[in-house]
Amino acid sequence: MKPNKSPYLDLRQIPLNALHAFEAAGRHCHMRKAAQEMFVSHSALSRHIKLLESRLNTQLFERKNNKLRLTAPGARLLTSIQNAFSELNKGLHLLDPTMVAGEITIGTTATIMLNWLLPVLAKVQLKYPEISFNLHTLEPHQQSIPSNLDIALCLGKPEDTNRTISKLYDEYYVPVCNPILLKGKNITKPEELLAFPLLHDGLGQWFKWFEHHKLDGHESPQHTHFEYAYQAIEAARLGMGMALADIVEVAKDVEQGKLMQAGASAHTEGQSVYLITHEEPQMNYRTQLVLRSILQNLEQKGAKLEAPVKLIGSKTTP
Repeated sequence: MKPNKSPYLDLRQIPLNALHAFEAAGRHCHMRKAAQEMFVSHSALSRHIKLLESRLNTQLFERKNNKLRLTAPGARLLTSIQNAFSELNKGLHLLDPTMVAGEITIGTTATIMLNWLLPVLAKVQLKYPEISFNLHTLEPHQQSIPSNLDIALCLGKPEDTNRTISKLYDEYYVPVCNPILLKGKNITKPEELLAFPLLHDGLGQWFKWFEHHKLDGHESPQHTHFEYAYQAIEAARLGMGMALADIVEVAKDVEQGKLMQAGASAHTEGQSVYLITHEEPQMNYRTQLVLRSILQNLEQKGAKLEAPVKLIGSKTTP
């Protein structure tokens, strides 16, 4: 059988039953098992396969040593069909309100919540109004995490023996301010920041940042202290001084021009964000869907996600 030389094939000319038959036969590489799975006779299954090969003008199976094997084109087609069926199955799940509708309980720090998580959840809720959220605030470095949380995003590794704890990403701190504060000045050296008012959060990151650059942060002319990072970031938006913020948390502000990075130096002091969830097989569909949206958003913001975390929810791209 000569390969089809046409660059385009019309899917409407290929019966869906023939694709189902081929997928089953290709997965089992055994006609009798595939026929039993589809509740059809061996001859009926063979007719579907021959019809598909005829429409495609391509041999999909061959026999070697009395064993059924996929040809190279057949193997490629099987992968494509299985991917297509998987996508179709996701779409059908999303049409079933019992798969999506319901509440998800999420806990995280106030800074993560306000600076990047809420916009993600707003987009999810706009697309899937059947989902409702129950949101809880966690303190930085909180050790005990409530057991009712479906998803927890924690600053610092907590203690939780009943669920999966995965490191999401390391925070990288950069100096940011309202562009009007610089008055057109281009910051090229860390010591130049000592001429500006500093906005501190409860973790005292500024002094660690200056120590990393072998400078004394106390030389700044003015210091304003807040309990939480989101408060310092909001003060920076208002032009009150320089805040030290995680790149992910201010990515949208920088993109929109509300804040600008003052200098190119980024620094981490070992602060890490951790994810707490149940094992993926134990997660309901809507939780997997929301989690995947969160991970995609973090990647878009430039967060360097840990490899095991990237796999979570990978089968449920919204």
